[in-house]
Amino acid sequence: MFAFLRLSLLLLVGLTLVYGAVSLYSRERRRAKLKRRWTERGLTGDRRTFIQRGLKQYDHSLRRRLILLVYILPLTAIALVIYVVNFS
Repeated sequence: MFAFLRLSLLLLVGLTLVYGAVSLYSRERRRAKLKRRWTERGLTGDRRTFIQRGLKQYDHSLRRRLILLVYILPLTAIALVIYVVNFS
């Protein structure tokens, strides 16, 4: 039982690191896209506000929520393997 808890803790720590990295990468890609859009369209006004609004929209987007699959998919796969090995 102790080994299972230790494995679970290590898995959650690893998945949290992966989630953080993917989340930061995705957010930076969005920021770069907003900066590029600003320069391509030749917009006027406050560039910083434009980027902040775009990132606020990103925070509520489906893409941001899909990153949570980093947790869901591996844990579901492990649970499925445990179930198949023990009960079939």
